[in-house]
Amino acid sequence: MAEFRVIETQEQFDEAIKARLERDRESYAKKFEGWISPEELEKQLKDQTKKIKALEDAAAETQKQLAAKDEEIAKGEKYRTDLVKTRIALEAGLKIEYADRLMGENADEWKADAAKLAKDFAAAKVTAPLGSNEPTNTGKKANRDKFAEWFNENMNN
Repeated sequence: MAEFRVIETQEQFDEAIKARLERDRESYAKKFEGWISPEELEKQLKDQTKKIKALEDAAAETQKQLAAKDEEIAKGEKYRTDLVKTRIALEAGLKIEYADRLMGENADEWKADAAKLAKDFAAAKVTAPLGSNEPTNTGKKANRDKFAEWFNENMNN
């Protein structure tokens, strides 16, 4: 064993325990290796939260852009569909107003529906009569005569 020496100053005390403190620091450093302080953890958490928020904002903006593109595509598809339906209706001899009424999923079904509508309209054509079967006497005297006739019929019963 080492021989005992009396410590009389602070410098001598510091010198005597310096090696012991160094050994303790090394053992605790090994023991807590990979661990971080609560302050460092809080800092990392804030940094990650900022990154997540930025990514969420970017994702939301991307979703908005995709929705706008989808809307543009849908408008273009509707325009093309309406254009094809109008062309088919006119080719079938229908009025342009009937283009919206064509049913089906594709051009072939629209053509078949337009042909059926044109055939139905052709079969349903009715000519107007040349004259009216209704009496033409509709003046005040005619109304008075009708009332008198009605009154007489109802009073005799």
